[in-house]
Amino acid sequence: MAICIFDTLTREMSPLEPLTPGQVKLYVCGPTVYDDCHIGHLMGPVLFDAVARWIRARGYQVEFVNNITDIDDKIINRSIESGEPWDSIAQRYTDQYLKFLQELNIETITSHPRCSEYVPQMVAFIEDLIREDKAYLANDGVYFDIQKHEGYGKLTRRKLEDMQAGARVQTQSSLRHPADFALWKNAKPEEPSWESPFGPGRPGWHIECSVMSSELLGQAFDLHGGGDDLKFPHHENEIAQSEAHGDAFANTWMHTGLVQYGGQKVGKSDPRMQDPAFRQQFQARWLLDTYGAPAIRFFLLRSAYRRPVEIEPSTLEAARTGLMRMVKSLGELAEDKEQVTLDQIQERALSDANAAHRENFVAAMDNDFSSGEAMAVLFSLAQEARTQSASEKENSLTLVRDLGRLLGLFQPGDLELLLAAGKGSQTELLEQVAAALLEVRALAREQKSFDTADALRDALLQAGISVEDEAGQKNSSANCHAAQSDALDQILEAALAARLAARAAKDFTTADGLRDALAGIGINIMDSADGSSWMHSPGGA
Repeated sequence: MAICIFDTLTREMSPLEPLTPGQVKLYVCGPTVYDDCHIGHLMGPVLFDAVARWIRARGYQVEFVNNITDIDDKIINRSIESGEPWDSIAQRYTDQYLKFLQELNIETITSHPRCSEYVPQMVAFIEDLIREDKAYLANDGVYFDIQKHEGYGKLTRRKLEDMQAGARVQTQSSLRHPADFALWKNAKPEEPSWESPFGPGRPGWHIECSVMSSELLGQAFDLHGGGDDLKFPHHENEIAQSEAHGDAFANTWMHTGLVQYGGQKVGKSDPRMQDPAFRQQFQARWLLDTYGAPAIRFFLLRSAYRRPVEIEPSTLEAARTGLMRMVKSLGELAEDKEQVTLDQIQERALSDANAAHRENFVAAMDNDFSSGEAMAVLFSLAQEARTQSASEKENSLTLVRDLGRLLGLFQPGDLELLLAAGKGSQTELLEQVAAALLEVRALAREQKSFDTADALRDALLQAGISVEDEAGQKNSSANCHAAQSDALDQILEAALAARLAARAAKDFTTADGLRDALAGIGINIMDSADGSSWMHSPGGA
């Protein structure tokens, strides 16, 4: 089965048919480097890295270009405000961005071109457009004449007569149409500038990507990606100026969803961003330190790339704990550096059940890179492994690891990063779970289910949590300061066993009390024919 992709331009699914057999060329718009990176800057690289990894797994060579916009109004304004040279600002935030990509295990990008490196090519591109009467000189620079390009607005289905100027364009009397956009901006005092036949100045925003993509990937290439917010005006303008230049440009367009909080889009203009605490939770450095880079990657891959991403502490922590449980279940397999290809995985002899999981994973990724469905397959595999024999379990977990690694997951050292990142939140949850189990222990003693009560106490003690019974009273307290690193998993597994024992003894009061106590702190117990398991859903039941 061929990889099928949803094309934003045609709004249809179409098979991946590379223009050059055996090679796929991908361009993804990168950040404007004037401030600290936020989660929006990380989404595209993570999601398209998974896309590139899967295309590569399917046997293609991948050339992946992710640009750096280091010439822009925002960088210049920051330079004027701070007195720091514009190129120094751009370099600092470029270095930060590239460091984050390394932490996130993004390895498929082959080139990070910077706009400042391609100004001569941009000047030549603009000259061609002027010569073909597709661009003209206005009071403050050179503008693209959108009325000269048939089909302008086709990406976003906008009609020319209804169109408003783009966000970065000022309407002025010298423009032929309000939506004409700047290709070249005339020099101003205190701004960087380059010489050109139309006077000193600097390139506009949209021309940068058209030129860099064609210079590095050729006039026509396979895939162009970016965030949903770039469809208009940026990508619409890229298409117009590139086609007007005589280039076929991108064959397929892919767009990722936007960042949301509480169901609402989050951006720099969001009034909620005025609150420092609210703003902090979207900052890349804070997210990577708080949840760990492996968890952020896993979190972004848990849903379809075209859907909005809901960023909330509860969903991020649930992703971290879910991934950590999977990595722990892999044990030594997670630390093994072995990397296998999809072909090797496909050739592996598997049980019927595991073969079905393998095919479901492949089918999900072939279907518009549906990583959320692929992650669900890995969860099911890991869940089934819990009740399998030793040899079956190792086969299943090896399959989990190898399929996950095709998308950049389950790398050696991930567990250490996850444990270090979640130390604070893990301790708080551990204290809540310990308190809940002590309440259930008291209930079990009232029901004279002393075996269950002792099992809960022993589980806490074995995990390094001391229990103090208050003399003459029913209350007990737990001290988690000396808890082991895997204490939470230990005591919850013991709690599940104690609940099963209580149910077997027909002590349903204690069994239900244990389930309800854990649900009250966001630990949901799921019963199935294969046994019971737990999942942490922060925020309550």
